[in-house]
Amino acid sequence: MDEKYSFAYLGITAIMALLFIQFILGMYVNLYVSFPPLNNVAHLAGKSFPSNYIVVMVHMMFGFLILIVAFILLLLSVKIRNSKLVLSSAISLVFVIVAGISGLLFLFNEANLYSLIMAVSFIIIVLSEFYYLYVIKVSKN
Repeated sequence: MDEKYSFAYLGITAIMALLFIQFILGMYVNLYVSFPPLNNVAHLAGKSFPSNYIVVMVHMMFGFLILIVAFILLLLSVKIRNSKLVLSSAISLVFVIVAGISGLLFLFNEANLYSLIMAVSFIIIVLSEFYYLYVIKVSKN
């Protein structure tokens, strides 16, 4: 296998594994974690955060890792010089950013719309990455 494609496969494997874990963590946060209203955050001063907030922090860290891997995949796609790979990875990166912004907005009011946007973004990212794999396979032959 050509070295440039081996790095792309590694990136795809990494982002798909991260996305799988991220989705599970996101479902946990959506179902089991509730956030205090912003005007009532003062009561948390001096107290430790509830233990399930750790899951929220891990979920956010995985989001940043996915953002980094998506950006690296975009750079790899540009280096490979395949416009379909660049388009696929750019779409993934855009929807990673959309999901991240929706996640931040979800923290403020737990609106179902933001949860839906994150879920739809997840689906678009996964489909985009599968298309990325397809383009690599077709390009190698």
